[in-house]
Amino acid sequence: MSLVITFLIYVVFFIFHKHTIVEFEKLIFAKELVDQASILYIPHAIRIIAYFLLGIISIIPIFMAQCFTYIFLNGSDIFHSVSLSSISILSIVFGFYCFNYLRSKNFFQLKSSIDWKKIILIGFFASLFNSSISSVYFSYINNEIIDLILVSRFIVGDTVGIIVGMFIFILILKVIKTWKNYEVFKNR
Repeated sequence: MSLVITFLIYVVFFIFHKHTIVEFEKLIFAKELVDQASILYIPHAIRIIAYFLLGIISIIPIFMAQCFTYIFLNGSDIFHSVSLSSISILSIVFGFYCFNYLRSKNFFQLKSSIDWKKIILIGFFASLFNSSISSVYFSYINNEIIDLILVSRFIVGDTVGIIVGMFIFILILKVIKTWKNYEVFKNR
């Protein structure tokens, strides 16, 4: 059930991103830049939070949701969709690997509980990998040299997306906790 919910949440946030954030960005930035990388990509937060909460099994619905959104909502071909989805999945695993490696070397001390700082840090590591590999992919597809503006847009978009996504996630958890305290919602 949680895998289906992960798929649906990713698709919903991707639709929200495509029809609100991207359209707003196109008013400010060049269409070609916005089509390749947004400066606020909330679906990145869904990928990281799902992997953080569900573990390795979450890559299945995330991969399927990304392929679905790229093919049916972006009009991408199957090769492009599978390639970008694979890069995203690898970036998630890389982000968690970097985090665990640094934690094992005691570069920083974090509590063992779940906190937003861990998730943002993991999201940033994943963003570095995603931006690097995606930029190489786009430069290869477009027969261009690597565009540092595109790399920076990926990093900024994923990082800001994880921060905004964590804020939304925390708000939702607080609302649920508040609702549970009302007498109407308690079992009788």
